[in-house]
Amino acid sequence: AWCLTRAPLSPASTLAAFFSPATFYRPLLGVFTSSAGSLTVLAALMLFAAGVLWRRGLARQWWSPVLAGALVLVAPFVVRNLGRGITPPARGVSIPLWLSWEAALAVASMALILLAAALARGSAEPRRVPWPLPAACGWAVLAAVAGLWLWEPNGAWPDWYTYVWLPALAGVLVPAPRRWAVVAIATVAGTAAALVTWGATVEGRLALADRDARGLGGESDPLAAAMLERMGAGAAALPAPRTAGDLYTLWLRSPLATADYPTALSVWTPAGEQRAELRLASLDLAPSLMAALVRSPATRGGPRVERVPAVPGVHYVLIAPVQGGAVLAVGVGPRSRLVPSSRLARFLHGDPAAVPPYTISLSLPSPAAATAQVVWERAGWAARGERRVELPGGVRHVHLRVDLQGPWPLLVRGALVVVVDVMLLAGCWLLGVVLAEGWRPQITPLLSAVRSSYRLRLAAALAGFFGLPVLAFALWSFARVSNEVRDDRDLLIRQTLKDAAGAAGALSFERPAAVPAAVAELSTQLDADLWLYRDGVLAGTSTPVLGELGLVDPFLPPPAFERLALEDELELAADGTTAGRPIRIGYRVVVAGPPETQAILAAPQLLDDQAVRQQQENLALTLLCAAGAGLIAAIYLAGLAARGLARPVAALREAAVAVGRGTPPPAFSPGAPREFEPVMTAFERMATDVRTSQAALEDAQRRIAQVLANVATGVIAVDGGLRVTLANARAAELVGGALERGTNLREAGAGEWTAVWNAVAEFLARGASEILEREFAIGGRQIRVQIAPLGPEPAGCVVALDDATALTRAARVLAWGEMARQVAHEIKNPLTPIRLGIQHLQRAYRKADFDNTLRDTAGRILAEINRLDAIARAFSRFGSPAEEALPLEPVDLHAVAREVVQLYSLGGAASATRFELAGEAGPPVEARRDEVKEVLVNLLENARNAGARHVVVRVSAGGRQVAVEDDGRGIPSDLLPRVFEPAFSTTSSGSGLGLAIAKRLVDSWGGTITVTSTLGAGTTVTITLVPASRRPQSDAAH
Repeated sequence: AWCLTRAPLSPASTLAAFFSPATFYRPLLGVFTSSAGSLTVLAALMLFAAGVLWRRGLARQWWSPVLAGALVLVAPFVVRNLGRGITPPARGVSIPLWLSWEAALAVASMALILLAAALARGSAEPRRVPWPLPAACGWAVLAAVAGLWLWEPNGAWPDWYTYVWLPALAGVLVPAPRRWAVVAIATVAGTAAALVTWGATVEGRLALADRDARGLGGESDPLAAAMLERMGAGAAALPAPRTAGDLYTLWLRSPLATADYPTALSVWTPAGEQRAELRLASLDLAPSLMAALVRSPATRGGPRVERVPAVPGVHYVLIAPVQGGAVLAVGVGPRSRLVPSSRLARFLHGDPAAVPPYTISLSLPSPAAATAQVVWERAGWAARGERRVELPGGVRHVHLRVDLQGPWPLLVRGALVVVVDVMLLAGCWLLGVVLAEGWRPQITPLLSAVRSSYRLRLAAALAGFFGLPVLAFALWSFARVSNEVRDDRDLLIRQTLKDAAGAAGALSFERPAAVPAAVAELSTQLDADLWLYRDGVLAGTSTPVLGELGLVDPFLPPPAFERLALEDELELAADGTTAGRPIRIGYRVVVAGPPETQAILAAPQLLDDQAVRQQQENLALTLLCAAGAGLIAAIYLAGLAARGLARPVAALREAAVAVGRGTPPPAFSPGAPREFEPVMTAFERMATDVRTSQAALEDAQRRIAQVLANVATGVIAVDGGLRVTLANARAAELVGGALERGTNLREAGAGEWTAVWNAVAEFLARGASEILEREFAIGGRQIRVQIAPLGPEPAGCVVALDDATALTRAARVLAWGEMARQVAHEIKNPLTPIRLGIQHLQRAYRKADFDNTLRDTAGRILAEINRLDAIARAFSRFGSPAEEALPLEPVDLHAVAREVVQLYSLGGAASATRFELAGEAGPPVEARRDEVKEVLVNLLENARNAGARHVVVRVSAGGRQVAVEDDGRGIPSDLLPRVFEPAFSTTSSGSGLGLAIAKRLVDSWGGTITVTSTLGAGTTVTITLVPASRRPQSDAAH
């Protein structure tokens, strides 16, 4: 806060006045109350701190109410004391400056009240608005309105008036919902700050008027005398000013310009003849007096300052010789609103943008005695002051008047200011929430709520209904005021031109040097600015300094020249600018004839009229207040209409909720809008239909429950969140726990059922549309699980559980019997050649070629033994349990296929079968590398045994599918369903276990294997596996 208040600001910055001690200063807190900006910064930080304490909800202690009460008692006196630091400038108070004072006091008072409320409210926040809150706001408004009538020039408000605000301050400390408490605090604080600011501003204007009145008469002004002495000390070194433009430059460089003294400058010869003059104010200094002062013998002695008693106060005149023998005369009058600025000064500097703080007038001389003080009294909505001063010619009355603006403008402005204060506190509160809690508004939901809110749409429509007429009336009113002002000015301009036309037409244009002086004399007689054009060129002006400074166009504007000189119009009025200020210019032809001899007189009028601006400002504020009232009315009426529509909608909602719960809906209350009667009738019919359908559904559910209770299969229906929606007794028996409706499936049964529930969750996550069959070993039992989807809507599935332990045992006995028969059959076939070979050896033992016979027969016996070994290993492989398998691992299917194809391609051109690899690599799949290689070798071997000449191993589906395509003999269609059966083979030399082993291995990986074949054209075996990232490791063993 100290850094912000002490930060250097450029004088040209718009914030410089906000942080200037010239308009606000109070030594209460040092640097923090040295300007309105400093006080606002300190109060804003206090407001943020109070907001943090409020949001934290301090627990109420014994000292909390005491401290809150102390703050409430101190707050009015602190705010009133701070208000005494307001110092209105002499040129008037602008709206931004007034708002800066009010905002500083409002933020300070809001910080104190919010801190007291944070201490008193406790940690709980009520839901309803307590009655003291609106009562406090109403009391504050009444107290402020009463304060407008109770204010007096001498002493402002009575001492007891400050305590009138205590009930309002205490009322806003009552715990209330946050947003309404913030609005109430801002309303009370803003109302008090607006009243204090108004009172302090009026008191400052009284002080300005009092100072003005006390500076009249015989009061000396040492500051003016000192400035003129400094100016005279450097005048000897100055070149002699020759024109009014030179005098204006000299005045701008002097301290008189910044001090805003009424000044008149002129250059004289030592004989008392005036060479040039620049009159910026109407001073009571006659030309004869100035000539006498210049001719005085004291002029030769150097610069001097003469004190001249005049009306309305003491004037000071600097007489200073300059280079070239000329004499500079500078006259300065008292800084009083009784000394008006000249028309030239208004052209150069414009009228003040603010309302004059007071008006002052001087009466004619009277025989009464002079008084030293100003006597103030209130007369209605104005403060009047009187003082009698001794002036040349006798004692005169000084009449002062400070306008209090009346009750209606004050109430309008007060209401608007309170609205601004509410918005200011709300903005500070939101900023505190953002900075302290990191809150960020959710723009998208907010916009969606705005677009979908019926209340907001209705409020916008009603606001347009109220606001558009107000806006149209405002535009019409402003245009009417502007037109009236324009018409009045045009009338004044036409009258001025009419009065000056005769004299201007009689000027002698044969002597151009005499024309400017004649125009200036005519301007003085009519008290109006005049410009004279001849042949479209400026011939003379009443204010030559404007021409010297280049602020007057030396040529007649082309549109005016065309209409007056070429289209024979007599007069016209047009808008223009001079010295950067808007003006209204009237033109009149005073000498007719061709364009080269035609003379046109122009009368400019400034459009900077403070009275008009004040009228437009009051009108704008009134219309703004009306628009605000219309907006509030629109919001209130929209709320009424929305509540009227919300009641039947809420009744429909309650009835819908009752129907959804299965309970009878409540009866609709009478008095609903007629537009809702069809809706309510349709809803009652719908409720009847729902009850009928619900009864039918419950009956169907009872029948289904009876059916499910008598089946031997456990049935569980779950939704997308694995919550049980239906379960029969058999399912609870198999799981070993209750399966109530709504139970999460993962919490049912012992931990050994986790694998089953994981399979169900994976099925739902995959969104499978086909029935999945799996078997799990749980607690020594073999549980067969079938999972079927319910459909896209509703999400979920049905799980069927069967205890297949006995069936599996019986099937295993039969399978092993069949396996023993197959093993016996396969072993008996090689034994016959072995027996015959040994018998042949016995017969040939004594023969001569026994060695050759032994070698051939031993070779055949060893081949049959190898065949027996292969048969034994194949049966051992097929019969190995799944529990002995190694865990799954990520396998690059393309790399394994390439390795197998390269192995079979080693035969080169001598091989009767050509092997080829197609496709590209992809992400790894879940499998076992050696088993994948074994399956591919088996498939390639089967293709070669089937007489294939070209075999293609194709990797597809992103690296998770491999297909072995051959052009061999093919498999008949009636035998295709049996290709995966053990001991089935299409060749006489095969064991029939190759494809059976391959299917067993692929199933253990969680994949699928399919066979398609066309007799005489070839066979395709396709294996599809699961990507490594989609299969949980815990489920791989199943």
